[in-house]
Amino acid sequence: MSTVHKRWILGSIACTVTLMLCGQPTWRRSYGALDDEQAQSVRRIDDNDFLLAGTSGSFGSGSSDIYLLLINEIGVMQWSRTIGGPGVERLGEMRVGDDGAVWLAGYTNSSGAGGYDGQLMKVGPDGEVLLQRELGGADWDFFNDLRILPDGGLLVAGETFSFDRPAGVAWLVRYNALGDTLWTRFLDVGPGSKALAVALTSDGGAIISGSVPSNAGDLNAFLCKTDGEGNMQWSMQYGGEGDDIGQDVLQCADGGYSFIGSTTSYSQWTEAYHVRTDEQGNMVWARNWGQINDQEAREHELLDDGGFISIGYTKTSGGGGRDMFLMRSAPDGDFVFGRTYGGGSDDEGSSLVVLPDGFLSAGFSRSYGAGGSDVFVVRAGLDGTTETEDVTSSFDALNIDQQGYSGTFLFPNPTTGMVRFEAIGTERLIRLYDVSGRTIQEIAVRPGQQEVDIDVPSGIYLLSIGSSGAIRLIVERP
Repeated sequence: MSTVHKRWILGSIACTVTLMLCGQPTWRRSYGALDDEQAQSVRRIDDNDFLLAGTSGSFGSGSSDIYLLLINEIGVMQWSRTIGGPGVERLGEMRVGDDGAVWLAGYTNSSGAGGYDGQLMKVGPDGEVLLQRELGGADWDFFNDLRILPDGGLLVAGETFSFDRPAGVAWLVRYNALGDTLWTRFLDVGPGSKALAVALTSDGGAIISGSVPSNAGDLNAFLCKTDGEGNMQWSMQYGGEGDDIGQDVLQCADGGYSFIGSTTSYSQWTEAYHVRTDEQGNMVWARNWGQINDQEAREHELLDDGGFISIGYTKTSGGGGRDMFLMRSAPDGDFVFGRTYGGGSDDEGSSLVVLPDGFLSAGFSRSYGAGGSDVFVVRAGLDGTTETEDVTSSFDALNIDQQGYSGTFLFPNPTTGMVRFEAIGTERLIRLYDVSGRTIQEIAVRPGQQEVDIDVPSGIYLLSIGSSGAIRLIVERP
């Protein structure tokens, strides 16, 4: 048996023993490459795996592509992929159905009727696209959230400036399980309204939250209740003299509603905003958190005790800049605990999953990782803490920038120094660059040659063969 196989087996045994003794560990990890990656949504796929969905500027076909990343319960990357065309793709939300179907909603200008169009996709177990739809007009149209209906169909919420709505209007779209559009509704909340979140209600309808310009020119948060056909039953607005935005909404056990977001109405700072209402949208209580610096809430879940757990960011405490902020609150909205995760730069949370033994939160980090922003994931215990504040950074070696030299493929990548490639028909020059573009090594390659030894320290480099486009190469010295 080889030494590598022995080490792998011993490592696997050690990991298994650790998991048996300690249960599910807590950890902090980042994932990405040299440009900007971020997670907009995280959902549990099964007992062992979590799917992250967001955007990437390092990989893909355009300036911004949908980025999917599967990790296991200890944060080890299983696979990653991008989805997109030559333009911009942005994710609004991802949901996983009871049958395991994964649906994505967002927007694109790579295809569609014009401008940005709302985009709906269904992906398979390896992230392959099974279905893709665009919806919109000649102007800008966005999908921001979606929910999977009991019959397998979709309810999508967003904003459209098309269809004779030049000021913009909150938008609700119903699809069947095959991705066919059944109906669209323009919600009469007010000109300039945008639907940022939607949740299904116990009566078969929906509750939508977002923002709408007030008569004074600032933004009010709103709730809008619809029946099962998308017909509006009532709407209510919330906030003060500043900007108030509803980012996420859910129905509570008593039939009332809870939404979170941000407000500038009650402080000089941007604060996290949490409002609880009855079944008709009448306010029961409201809380604003931050007081001494900026803070926002992005997503929340209802806990078994009737309280709430939310994710977002805060600048009131932490390592510096914005820190990912996990906050637990009581059923009456009062503070229970708050935990920050981050370093000296900006780190934010966008989405979370409630687990039997704690919480898994996802967003992005500029404090850790390979460069730009990286996907940032924290698995914490029930008290929101992790065993260590150390962050393990995982460089995603998803192949990129392969244009210009058909068939070129470097392996292994990452490498300990030896790089192999397809045989070269004529003599060419291999150039190795650092990430700033400075040439640090040149190697002449003879016809038929298929490997070279790269004599550089561990790090991230760019490699070109002849006039080919540069390929990113990771060197990991033992």
